[in-house]
Amino acid sequence: MNNKNSTDTTVAYSNEIFGRKKSLLKEVWERFLKNKPAIVCLFIIALLIICAVFAEQIAPYGPDDQDLTRKLQLPSLKFPFGTDEYGRDILSRIIYGARPSLLVAAVSVTFSCIAGTFIGCVAGYYGNIVDNSFMRLIDIIQAIPSMMLAISIAAMLGSGLGNVMIAVGIGTIPNYARLVRASILSLKEQEFIEAARSVGAGNIHIIFRHILPNCLAPIIVQATMSIGAAITAAAGLSFIGLGIMPPTPEWGSMLSSGRALMRRYWHVVTFPGLMIMMTVFSFNILGDGLRDAMDPRLKK
Repeated sequence: MNNKNSTDTTVAYSNEIFGRKKSLLKEVWERFLKNKPAIVCLFIIALLIICAVFAEQIAPYGPDDQDLTRKLQLPSLKFPFGTDEYGRDILSRIIYGARPSLLVAAVSVTFSCIAGTFIGCVAGYYGNIVDNSFMRLIDIIQAIPSMMLAISIAAMLGSGLGNVMIAVGIGTIPNYARLVRASILSLKEQEFIEAARSVGAGNIHIIFRHILPNCLAPIIVQATMSIGAAITAAAGLSFIGLGIMPPTPEWGSMLSSGRALMRRYWHVVTFPGLMIMMTVFSFNILGDGLRDAMDPRLKK
């Protein structure tokens, strides 16, 4: 009888916790829906992802379809963004160019988020020598401007999609490491952590089951806002010849190849530049919206 009562109590408690989590997510989503600019930017990002996934079906021409008889045509009904110096449709190349740009941003941000979160967890939780060792390494990385660090790594590794991901990802590791470390320092002495220790929970269990879930909100916001910076860095590397090289369509390399023509043929660089600006702006506004929705101090 006592076991049955204990089981019922546990189930009721679990349902209560689950209901609280569900209502919290619903509350965050409702606050996010009130942010109209963030909703518009989320829609734009969804369109970009659709274009990247279904580029073959959406783009009117192939990314490398050349016709010198139609080179450097201004925007028209047939070519809404015009053509480049090889007669390739700029709109089609921009649609295909969303693939490497978003892929580099997603992989590099994921890499830096995982690495930075691991470093922040270990440094913040264990402290002392471990904390000093990891954070001095982070200080060294952070002392170098992220773009200069990315250029140095790309120059050492060479151009290519994978090397661009590594170069861009390493530069943003300190952001996550410091964010997670600060969160853990404020959480590890809380009463619920002491309660977990008192019942024999190990350090790994405490970190993954009790501490990290409470750090997810700032990590998600930081990751969202880092995507825009990663796209800019990848485009910058391609622009100077250290990133994704032609003929692969990529927004930064399109800017680089068209810069010599920009005085007479403005459309060659205008539309790739606008795509970079719009994408980065959308991710930044989305990150601001998520931050406002997840910040309990903004709760009304």
